[in-house]
Amino acid sequence: MRKTIIILTTFGLLLSCSPKIKSILEYQKKGDEFVPKRYTEFDKNGNKILSKGIGNLRSNRIITTEFKNGRKVFEKSCDYFKKQDTCVVRSFSEFEFNKNTGIEKETRFESDSSVRFIREIKNLKTIRITKVHTWEMFPTKNPKKEDAMILIDTTYLDNKGRKIKSLHYNVKRKDPWIEIFKYSENEYTKQTIGTARDTILTFKISDLQKMADKRKFDFKFYSLDNYKYEMEYY
Repeated sequence: MRKTIIILTTFGLLLSCSPKIKSILEYQKKGDEFVPKRYTEFDKNGNKILSKGIGNLRSNRIITTEFKNGRKVFEKSCDYFKKQDTCVVRSFSEFEFNKNTGIEKETRFESDSSVRFIREIKNLKTIRITKVHTWEMFPTKNPKKEDAMILIDTTYLDNKGRKIKSLHYNVKRKDPWIEIFKYSENEYTKQTIGTARDTILTFKISDLQKMADKRKFDFKFYSLDNYKYEMEYY
């Protein structure tokens, strides 16, 4: 209990005094103890530059990200095999931002440099439009948009920047499938409409996550009943 109080107090000070977080070590409850699950690093601008899974006996996923002028420019995903002491590249992405159109473009490559998809995102005040040309089943080194499947997502945001509704369009479907989000103080629901398995799911919002969202801090915090966090500062 004391550790929980310390973590909550420390993070409250983080939001009021804004010390710079260098890393977060996440622990997950397994039985009667907490074991390391994920290690995350941030640069001095608060950008997430490393995410490393911990605890899988065979391999753990590592994602490294590079930023320039506050914008993401490169990201690589690999699986680290401890026994062989090697990280096998699974995919990597290159990012571009067009100042004239306000569109961020991501090109995702397979390990052999074949293109898996090209995603373009345009953010308006309360709307985010995402258009994807994907060759997911057959990545190619010669991507032609006329050969790609096209996916379009339109996401509506509230004045806090939270998703309240998403419309997902697929050229193979006549109508979009829809997600509707509703928020209360300590939880939110996600309703899915227009699929073979329409559902309503409920998710808890931890106190840490509320504070992180308020500061637009790029990290997902879970309930301290089942997770603990150890933070290092610059």
